[in-house]
Amino acid sequence: MGDKSSLSESTSLLLLRQGDRQAFSKLYDLYWEMLYCYVVRVLRDKEDAMDVVQDTFISLWQQRAALGEVQSLQAYLKAMARYKAMKCIRDNIRKHDYLESLLDCFTQHEESPEGLMVAHELRGIIDAEIERLPTMMRKVFILSRRENLSYKEIASKLVISDKTVKKQISNALRILRSKINDPHVTSLLLLLVLEGHF
Repeated sequence: MGDKSSLSESTSLLLLRQGDRQAFSKLYDLYWEMLYCYVVRVLRDKEDAMDVVQDTFISLWQQRAALGEVQSLQAYLKAMARYKAMKCIRDNIRKHDYLESLLDCFTQHEESPEGLMVAHELRGIIDAEIERLPTMMRKVFILSRRENLSYKEIASKLVISDKTVKKQISNALRILRSKINDPHVTSLLLLLVLEGHF
């Protein structure tokens, strides 16, 4: 950024701290596209990226009085957007099926050495949790998720009812989903999603 642009940003930042809406609009126009391109690479979702960028600028306006120590607004906005993008990823992982989220991450990132290493660790964690499931629940879950058998096929194979199969799988997923609250697992998922972009 040249001296003229830097001066313009400095002036706009000063006016922003004073609550000047025109200065805010100017900074929005200056940085919106850069932030959007950055966030959409992280999230791989245009709508979520748009929401994160809008939320970033809302926070900028709400925190304008505390911007006195900011040396580089671009770096400040990027850091804020990164934090919000990571929160968005965590929220999305919690909203969707736990194992499906893991499989998506594995598929996208196992091609790189870093992604392969993290995916391997995650697989180990999930496999260990599956082994801890009660015997019948573990058998049903493995037949469903690893051998892709239908509820009816599992029921026939294990001589149990379809209803029992459904309940066992539901309970297994509930137990495994609870692992998402483990900070270590969450951080590994974030590494998979963010790997290569930071």
